[in-house]
Amino acid sequence: MLARFSRTAIKSGRYFSTSAKNTAPISEAEEIEILKAVEAPQFKEAVKKTRQQYNDMISKLTNDESGKSITQSTGLRPTISIGTPSGKIAHALFDAASSMRSVGIVAKELTQVKSIIDKTPGLKTALEGDIDNSEKTVMLELLQGSVTLSPVSGFFLYYMTYENNFKLINSALTDFKRLVGSLDTEMSIKLTVAHQYSEAEKKELETNVKSFFPPETQFKFSYIVDPEIQKGYIIESPFINHDASYSAAVKKVKAQEQSVLAEFLNDIKNGIKNQTAVWETKEFREKYLTLDESKN
Repeated sequence: MLARFSRTAIKSGRYFSTSAKNTAPISEAEEIEILKAVEAPQFKEAVKKTRQQYNDMISKLTNDESGKSITQSTGLRPTISIGTPSGKIAHALFDAASSMRSVGIVAKELTQVKSIIDKTPGLKTALEGDIDNSEKTVMLELLQGSVTLSPVSGFFLYYMTYENNFKLINSALTDFKRLVGSLDTEMSIKLTVAHQYSEAEKKELETNVKSFFPPETQFKFSYIVDPEIQKGYIIESPFINHDASYSAAVKKVKAQEQSVLAEFLNDIKNGIKNQTAVWETKEFREKYLTLDESKN
């Protein structure tokens, strides 16, 4: 009953405010399908494959084009040590976020997750209680589906779920917050912008950057003007790296277009090779030829 109450609260969005996604309610049948997947014999093998895919993804994210690792130590270390089981998990999470230069992002996301757990009726009690693990898995699947998480935050919940570490989730989140709060209170931030910013523009950007840091942090901002980024900005610090420049967005779009084009040509070649008119199929038209109605 407690598990049902928690799942209903998560699906209805009563645990959160305006930041939750507008997702369609999950039906009872869909919940049963999740449970069936967890209990299936092939499930553990699927988890192993997913972990490998995640590791491959992290490897690509943390290596440059030559294959050289770019996740050298950032020098960002908590000033306290927590030796409990949940503390060890929090330290591992901190190291992963630090190596990806995303401690600020992860801290903000997991604060949101902890808020959901604390505010959802019965969820914390259910996760730490004696109900079946498959029920707990369903609740965390629903939770993850209601928020947007970066790879590090997402994998933390994924790992805790499928290693059945449900009872340690809330305490690990608390310990991670303690580690982040122990950081040096002065942070040097380099901001690259496309033009010389006015005082008003600097204040707006710096306010946005500060939202990723503990409230007691003291900041030292430095600016570099680089017209080649065209618009937007780039944030560089031991705590967080973020490229919000127009030039980076253009590169990303071009890479996506090239990927779609390559897939398109590959489907055509396979159709010719197999003597199948794939371009006449409904699936092909929906995949490549459907107009974006939102722009009409």
